[in-house]
Amino acid sequence: MISSLRGRCPKPLDECATHVTGDKSSQKFTKVLFDKFLESRPQGISQRTVESYHYTLTGFIGYPLTAEGITQYLNSLSCHNGKLKFYSCLRALCNWLYQNGHIPDNPISKVSPPKTQKKLLPAVSKEQLEVLLKHCHCERDKALISLLWYSGMRLSEAINVRARDFNWQEGTVIVLGKGNRYRKCLAGNGLINKWFAEHDSFELNKGGAQTMLKRLKAQSGLQCNAHSFRRGFCVHNVKIGLSTRVVQTLGGWENITMVERYSKSLTFDDALGVYRMVNSHG
Repeated sequence: MISSLRGRCPKPLDECATHVTGDKSSQKFTKVLFDKFLESRPQGISQRTVESYHYTLTGFIGYPLTAEGITQYLNSLSCHNGKLKFYSCLRALCNWLYQNGHIPDNPISKVSPPKTQKKLLPAVSKEQLEVLLKHCHCERDKALISLLWYSGMRLSEAINVRARDFNWQEGTVIVLGKGNRYRKCLAGNGLINKWFAEHDSFELNKGGAQTMLKRLKAQSGLQCNAHSFRRGFCVHNVKIGLSTRVVQTLGGWENITMVERYSKSLTFDDALGVYRMVNSHG
């Protein structure tokens, strides 16, 4: 299960981080503290979050609980942009250690977040969606990628929806989202309606869905991992004139930062088209 998190850091943990103990006079992070930290997590925390803590913090065992120890651990990683995930988990750990009296001061306050490369990630356009649909081998695959694009769902949300979760009169579907919270999403188009009129689910697990998307990428030559559909949902709806706040709510983003990042691909001509469309109704 933990290997599923390695999209941010493709190397095995023992290759990504080198164990060094640092100053022996310093208090070090131990497995006992790690287990206590995990036990302290709120009820209802998602399994993926638990896996993330295991993946990012297990390698920190043995390092000094100091700013120098944290910096040394982060510098030993070779996952570049993935370091921010490690930093985030280290911050949660250090805050808990400090607030519960396990350490006299909070070392994470002296460590700056790792810098990341800001790059525009691929987003499936509506035209590209049509190309991908032509490369699908079955109606199920067509319905799944349509749901990903038209709703902006995460893959883990889409593969778990059931026919009873849809309200076709309202055009919505209830999904179990990030943080084990239920939320409404857009239900999508006729391909999805037709599939769920005859089936209860997509009859596919996450691994099978990812394999299908890899095959589509190879056959079409288009970037189409699960998140590229979510980004496509965002970019498309900003381009047609929806505000970033509306897109944030429809897509279930916790904050607006990612929506604004994705919408940076909006060109002047796109913005001009939205402006003319809005003002033509004035």
